[in-house]
Amino acid sequence: MKFLFPLFMLFFFKAYEMFVDDRTAYCEAAKENKVPAGLFRKDLPTFTEAQLKEHGKTASRIWVAYKEGVYDITDFVKAHPGGDKILMGAGSTIEAFWQVYPVHHKPETFAILEKHRIGNLKLDPESKLRDVNDPFAHEPKRHPLLNVLSQKPFNAETPKELSVANVITPNELHFVRNHLPVPQIDASTFELEIENKLTNQKFKIKLSELKEKFEQHTIPVTLQCSGNKRKFMNEYEPVQGLMWDVNGISTANWTGVWLRDVLAHFQIDLKDAKIAHVQFDGLDTDPTGSKYGASVPKEKVMNEFGDVLLAFKMNHADIPADHGYPLRVIVPGVTGARSVKWLRKITLSNVESDSHWQQNDYKLLAPSIKNIKEANFGEYKAIQETAVQSAICEPVAGAQLDREDSSFTVKGYAFSGGGNAIRNVYVSVDDGKNWHLAELKRATNSDAAPRDYREWAWTVWECDVPMPSDAAVCGSWITTSR
Repeated sequence: MKFLFPLFMLFFFKAYEMFVDDRTAYCEAAKENKVPAGLFRKDLPTFTEAQLKEHGKTASRIWVAYKEGVYDITDFVKAHPGGDKILMGAGSTIEAFWQVYPVHHKPETFAILEKHRIGNLKLDPESKLRDVNDPFAHEPKRHPLLNVLSQKPFNAETPKELSVANVITPNELHFVRNHLPVPQIDASTFELEIENKLTNQKFKIKLSELKEKFEQHTIPVTLQCSGNKRKFMNEYEPVQGLMWDVNGISTANWTGVWLRDVLAHFQIDLKDAKIAHVQFDGLDTDPTGSKYGASVPKEKVMNEFGDVLLAFKMNHADIPADHGYPLRVIVPGVTGARSVKWLRKITLSNVESDSHWQQNDYKLLAPSIKNIKEANFGEYKAIQETAVQSAICEPVAGAQLDREDSSFTVKGYAFSGGGNAIRNVYVSVDDGKNWHLAELKRATNSDAAPRDYREWAWTVWECDVPMPSDAAVCGSWITTSR
């Protein structure tokens, strides 16, 4: 019996080699996700790295590489959904680009790629082709307890069991939503640019000047990914995007200066009717140089509760790299996508940001749209304020409770966009037949006095409920007030 395993594996690999020798079979296998793209194929010639480089974007035939595969994409460029961005990888590997845009990692995409396969790639022993082009080569270290949804770009949830242990989330456990590689920034030379498009005025200010010239404020703010709880939507009908559970949301004490104070310092009057939107650009970019950006209506900045913060501290420490060091904007009460990290520029304009993530993402589409490619994003408004909601974090799904106990504790959070306070949370363990009032824990806002203010942070709650006599559905219901 001791020879059985090696003999079986030998048979498997021989059968596999016969399988990948056939082009049609390989392509079909890639389509069905049985065999990933880019594996070495014995039925095709092998090209060197130097030969690959000869077929850049100015060559008559354009080649790219993916893993061990070489592909002639000349006839595909015009059909590429991303336009000529694919030419950024011409004569080189496209792996770095696919890491930034993981939407490519689908069976149908692999199948399309394999149709253009012409050979295999032999890298020189000392080649740094892939390392040099990897935009994620200098990512920061992350806490091992984070629930990782994707590595490149990095996206992770707070562990559910720890998410409501405190009203304020520790920095290292705060959820992370990155769209692009984390940029490396020298805070000593960093400057924030401010531009008024309506007057063609431009200003620059150093981080040290922001800290010295303006009064600093600290406020507790809950940030939430727009896709939070998406995995539950996917249970009813397939949806696109990362499958967030209920912890794509966290709360921190953010310290910085009011954006309205900075704009007033440069004599920018938000009451100017020509100004309609405040745009934010980050220093994080994709391999083509396209930036992450977003915008909010100017009213969010100028009204009496316009607590938009240019933040440089998170929980009283320098903002970690994953969360926007050295400067980010915090826009309380709206979806986290507008709180742009690694902030480099603020623009006053009569139009929204032209960023992909403002124009073609983070919008609520009609339920009738089943394929995102069919959506006309221009017809829909960008998401701003979030809806009132609640989630149960403890007990976690699958937890075992002792029926001999007379009761058990349920814990979770409740949050409402727009600064609305959570007034009550009720919990039911018998499918809504009976409801129990939960105890609420709020974030304190020492910066609030003496004026009235809105609550920008979640409310953590817990409730002791009687042990049900049989299997039951646990749920929560909340009420809010201004």
